[in-house]
Order: sequence, then structure tokens, then C-alpha cells
Amino acid sequence: MTHDLTLLIEQIIATCTDKAIWVAYSGGVDSHVLLHLLANSDQVSSQRLHAIHIDHGLHSDSAQWAEHCAQTAKALGVDFRCVEVEVTDIDAKGLEAAARDARYQAIAAQLSKDDVVFTAQHQNDQAETLLLQLLRGAGPKGLSAMADSALLGETRIQRPFLSFAQSDIKAYAERHQLRWIEDPSNGDNQFNRNYLRHQVWPVITQRWPSASATLSRSAQHCAEADSLLSELAELDLAVLADSGLSDWSGLAVMPDELCLPVEGLLSLSRARCRNLLRYFIAYHQWVLPAAVILQSIIDDVCLAAVDSVPMVSWSGIEVRRYQGKIYFSRPMPAHDASQSFVCHGPDELTLSDQCCITWLSVEKLGISQALFDDGLRIGFRQGGERIQLQGHQHHKSLKQLCQEWAIPPWQRDRIPLLFHADELIAVVGYGLSEQCVLAPGQQGYLPMIKPA
Repeated sequence: MTHDLTLLIEQIIATCTDKAIWVAYSGGVDSHVLLHLLANSDQVSSQRLHAIHIDHGLHSDSAQWAEHCAQTAKALGVDFRCVEVEVTDIDAKGLEAAARDARYQAIAAQLSKDDVVFTAQHQNDQAETLLLQLLRGAGPKGLSAMADSALLGETRIQRPFLSFAQSDIKAYAERHQLRWIEDPSNGDNQFNRNYLRHQVWPVITQRWPSASATLSRSAQHCAEADSLLSELAELDLAVLADSGLSDWSGLAVMPDELCLPVEGLLSLSRARCRNLLRYFIAYHQWVLPAAVILQSIIDDVCLAAVDSVPMVSWSGIEVRRYQGKIYFSRPMPAHDASQSFVCHGPDELTLSDQCCITWLSVEKLGISQALFDDGLRIGFRQGGERIQLQGHQHHKSLKQLCQEWAIPPWQRDRIPLLFHADELIAVVGYGLSEQCVLAPGQQGYLPMIKPA
């Protein structure tokens, strides 16, 4: 089996010829074997191979473990990097998940698209992950467990041991007399994975000796099913695109907001609608909501009364409905609509932590220097504002224009307004008044919103 491990590593290395190779090295037996295999490969030069160790600081011996890893890497002639992290959100996520997130975030921050990171999860880990996801009620995506290859930010992750049992890996370690770290927390059955590994798994394998291989195969079947569901969602999204998938109001105010047409969503079966929403959310790398929240998006947002503005939220994402669309966005920061700014020229102006105004040099229609010299004020909607837009004979209320422009209600008080002598002359990102008409050859400036 040692030969098989070596052959597999050689095959995977062949796909990474233009990248630096990093091993996520915990010091345990699995990652030690992986590092040893790579360090002894004829295809990997010492300049290409690196080991990265994440010190979570959760155990009193973590500094000693980091030193052991450094010495092991040195003995193998491998460049070594240790990164200390702070594990947060333990109460919300649980210790295992919080530590894993901190670890992957640290690796992603250290590496780039020019790197590939190898991790040492094996067939038994895959089977455990499948069972844990099953007990959580996961769907095909969760039951797919871990992919052989995936992206971590811009960095490619390779998991070369997923088709090998841990017994094969330990046999290699013993054959080569490797020394590794035994983390005492691996024996603590308060953690679900450890309980499954020590209490449940021995009973399963006693009855079904090849359980790790068969469950790993089930994970592959689920991965194929999830791929097909993604293809179906892409087809449905292509149809919805004709209904305004990318068309949404308020780009100047909330550039991260995206929307989907309600009519198109509700034309699908309930199952396909949920599938499309899951795909859309995952595509934008947001946290997938629980099944009850996903259903609430359909029942409480899509099916809400036309004159209501419902909202469903989870894990830093908010979903609202307005005029036949549901809008996805991050929570809006606090906003003081009473604030006011004075402009004396086309200088960039920061309005908030997330928003600032810049000026584009234009002709025909824009803010002239004369208007700046008279004193130009930037404020926000207070109610009752009216404007005579360029090319129009009469004034219209800002409220009416917001409705005509289909600006969602939650954005309206955040749109910057330009006033000259207390008269509204520009709604930034939407329209300018007759006062902004420039003489032939006269230079003006168009106000624009950009992220701060």
C-alpha cells in the first residue's frame, strides 16, 4: 500500500507543476505522512515545498507542538511557517467548527492563487463527515462531505488521502519510524466527531468492515447528485435572467445588493425554487440558511402582500421584497439622515464608513463651479422634497420619483441629495435638475457614489 500512496501523490503533483506546494501540517500522523511523502518525492524540489502549521493556542502544549513541527520540517529540508490564530465564535459554532474556520481563514490569508495546499483527510474522515452531516439533516451538498479538490479563496486545496484508510497511512508511518503528535483532545468524547469515532464507529465496522469505503462511495454519489442540482439551478437562473436577474434599482446606494424576480421563482416547483435559492446563495459565498429559513424566504417574502416590505435574515444576510423582486444584501450600517455636508468643489467626500461621493468631469449636464461657489449642500431625504428634473416642465415630489424609479423603501433615506440655496438640484445616481444644464463648452461635474 506504501507504493499506492506514493503513486497517488506523484499523480497529483503532476497537476501542480506551476505552483508552490504547501502541506497543512498539524503534527499528527496523517499530515506527517503527507509531508514525508512529498519531501521524499523526486518531483518536488525543496524550493517548491513548504509546511504551514496553525497554532490555535487552545492547549497548553501548543507551543511545544509548533516547535516539534518546525524541527520535523527542518529535518526533512522543508521550509516551515507557523501562524498563530485566535479562535472566536466558539459559543455560536462549537469548538471544532470555530477552530476549523480559524485554521482555514489563516491558510487562505497566507497563500495565493500561485500556491496549492495539501491536506491529509482520509477515507475514515470522509465517512465520519458523511455520518455527521446525515445526523444534522444535511442535503446532497452536505452529504457530499469533502471534495478531492476545492478552492480556499484563490488557493487550490488537494486532499490526496480521501481514497485511503487511516490504517494504510499508519502502516506507512510505522514502516518509516515517524514520530508524531497525539493531541489529547482527540480522545475527548464530548466532541461529536470523537464520540462517533470511538463509540459508534467500532460497532459499525465490526458488523460492516468495509464501511469507510462504502460510505465514502455514498459521498461521491451525493456529490454527483449535488452537481446535477447545480446544473438544474443554472438552467433555471438562465430563464430568470430574462426576467431581470441582474436588473435592480439603487446601484448607487447599495452596490452589493442583488435580486431575483418573484414571479420567476414562484413559477418553479417548491423543490426547484428551494434548489435555485440554495445555489444562488452558495454562488455568492454566503452562509447557507437552515431549511426553515429557506422556506420562510418563499412563504414570508416571495408570497408576502404586494404593499408589504417583509424581511428574513440569517448569518449576515437580509432578504426583502419590493415591486416583484426579492433583494439580498448585507445588513445596512447605521445611518443618520440628518447629517449635512458643504461642498466648495469637486473633491471626494466621505459620507460614511461604506460610502463616498466622487465627481466625473462632464459637459452639457452637471454641477458647475458657479454652483459650488454659491455653496452646495449634500444632505438626505427629510420628507417633502421636490425637484424639476432636466427636460421636465413641472416639479415632482421625491417620493413620487422614488416610486417611479423603483427604489426600494429601505434605500431611499440613504440616497445623497444636492441642494443649492435649499433647492433640490440633484438626486445622486438618478437625476439632475434644470439648474444643472451647462452652457456650450462649459465644464461640469457629475456626482457619483462609490464604496469608501
